[in-house]
Amino acid sequence: MPWFWQVFLLLVFVVPVITLFAYGAWDIIRRHDIGVAPKALWLIAFCLVPLIGPLVYLVIRPPGTTNQERALADGGAARTDELMNLADLHDRGKLTDQEFEHAKAQHIDFNTSTGVHTQQISGMR
Repeated sequence: MPWFWQVFLLLVFVVPVITLFAYGAWDIIRRHDIGVAPKALWLIAFCLVPLIGPLVYLVIRPPGTTNQERALADGGAARTDELMNLADLHDRGKLTDQEFEHAKAQHIDFNTSTGVHTQQISGMR
């Protein structure tokens, strides 16, 4: 077989399988919501069926299992609630248009990597 086809098959089949295997194994290892025994069973399944095991794991893996995913989900929900409260205050006439836009701009300026607001809300009645 010429070298071109060997490299082609390597790039098309072997590299994606290794990448899938490595990503699935790393995801299992870094999870804190499952114990050692389920982790070991998943890793054994990965070794026994290297293509099907990681695919099955990644399909049935529930979202929000890592700390980073949970922090992003919690921050997004809290920010949505704050924006809904601001909109309610604006609709009831407690905030002027200018105050509402200012407060909304500050809520949108949310630093998701640290999970804290970069500015505090001021000027609300």
